[in-house]
Amino acid sequence: MGKFTKLTALVLGSTALTLVTAASASAGGTAAGTNVQNTFTLDYQVGGAVQPTIDTGPGGLDTPTEFTVDRLINLTVASDGDTTVAPGSTDQELVFSLQNTGNDTQGYTFALINEAGDEFDASGLDITYYFDDGTAGFGPGDLAGTAYTYTPGSGDLSESVGPDTLVWVVVSGDIAAAQTDGDTSAISLVADTAEAGTAGTPATLVTADAGGNTLTGAAENVLADDTGTASAGDADNDGAHSATGTYIVASADLVAAKTVTIFSQDGTGCATIPGTPAAGDQYAVPGACVEYVISATNNGTTAAANATDIDLTDILPDDLEFIAAVRSPEFTGGSFSAPATNTDCASGACTVSLTNASLAFGETGTVTIRALVK
Repeated sequence: MGKFTKLTALVLGSTALTLVTAASASAGGTAAGTNVQNTFTLDYQVGGAVQPTIDTGPGGLDTPTEFTVDRLINLTVASDGDTTVAPGSTDQELVFSLQNTGNDTQGYTFALINEAGDEFDASGLDITYYFDDGTAGFGPGDLAGTAYTYTPGSGDLSESVGPDTLVWVVVSGDIAAAQTDGDTSAISLVADTAEAGTAGTPATLVTADAGGNTLTGAAENVLADDTGTASAGDADNDGAHSATGTYIVASADLVAAKTVTIFSQDGTGCATIPGTPAAGDQYAVPGACVEYVISATNNGTTAAANATDIDLTDILPDDLEFIAAVRSPEFTGGSFSAPATNTDCASGACTVSLTNASLAFGETGTVTIRALVK
């Protein structure tokens, strides 16, 4: 074996390799700005004589191979679900989550978009945000510390958000009283990545590095976000992400009617409701028992559209004598009142009323009244 061949074999057989990093990994990877050094030592002999060690490690005379971890700009905005609202309600909440899935601490700006194609735009939109307490759930007791307020679209900076940190963003808005059952208002929250700084100060949005990769020194920006759902201002790799939540109006749609029949021509069974009406043709002669039935049906299209605070009043004509009245169990809550049996209805003395009752979605409630023709 020649000297050159023997030296090469000795060198290759003596190589050791070590990787050194300065920070732990997160969901976004190794922290931006980390200096990663690849070091090794190499020992060899020539003609049996030990030669000086080639050492690129700590204390060594040779330069290590190194690079600086660049800054991955990534984030995820998601809706926590749509919200059912009533016409005329205020401070109704849509909840979104924001997570920094990059590898550096960032600030964010927030903007709201009233999406097209729905029936109305919620008004008075405000933003409040909270840091998650580690439970990764939104609700009472699941929020950590301060509630931060933010002016939508202000261009001001949020609180600093570290890698992996989860933030809950609450959008509150008002619903016009004129909205009807099934109307929707779609709201998109757009979060844009900015340089970290003091909350409330003007934000400096991040931009992608355009000067080519420099291996060492400063961490360069690499934008890696996906397209969200907003109709404008959110594309792949632009430092922004968005999600859409929807207000869905749930309003009761009541249809009411009143009918009258002759229960019995001679007044038999008038006080027993429901009882059995007399057979055959019955006529409204003096002494006959007449039956009024007031019915109300909740025809809302949304299961949450319950009708509440129902007030129903019926004043019987002077030509009658009140006998009995009942409400059906579909009318819940509130109170029901009627005159005493055999009350003369002259001068409006006979008032039957249902107050502050409720009627669930899809239900039909009735009030049945019996009276004698004077």
